[in-house]
Amino acid sequence: MGIDRLNQAAGWLGRWALLLMIGIGAWNVVGRYLGLALGLSLSSNALIEAQWFLFDVAFLLGLGYALQQRAHVRIDILLNRQSRRRQLQLELAGTVILLLPFAVMVLLVSWQPTLQSWLLLEASPDPGGLPRYLAKSLIPLGFLLLALQGVAELIRLRRALQRREEG
Repeated sequence: MGIDRLNQAAGWLGRWALLLMIGIGAWNVVGRYLGLALGLSLSSNALIEAQWFLFDVAFLLGLGYALQQRAHVRIDILLNRQSRRRQLQLELAGTVILLLPFAVMVLLVSWQPTLQSWLLLEASPDPGGLPRYLAKSLIPLGFLLLALQGVAELIRLRRALQRREEG
């Protein structure tokens, strides 16, 4: 399914963003103290903000991937006590009642501020900081990926339920 591949690619990007974020974070710490000792400025606002941006990439682009991999917070303690058919029904209900409405709500709420940020080419308030409109774009993008993966999971759950009812 195309949605699965899309979220796998987003998850791959998120993993690399985390590694890069850790590297930049380590440099920021070492650079701050080494810079103090040497009387130099070895870090910058751009590097500090890059850490946050990379965290945004990992977290927001990883939402759909985490759902696909069943890595979200779940109620497995309650589900494990149910029959497989009941588990599928509860997951389907949770997807329809909780996940999809929440993802759509965030999309609707975040779209206008993101568009406004792009129109203004919103920048960081800190000198030498990164553009904010890029980071804000990750909010609707991440929740779009989550909603799309939610639809894919919904289709899978419905098919699994139909097979159980037929078999």
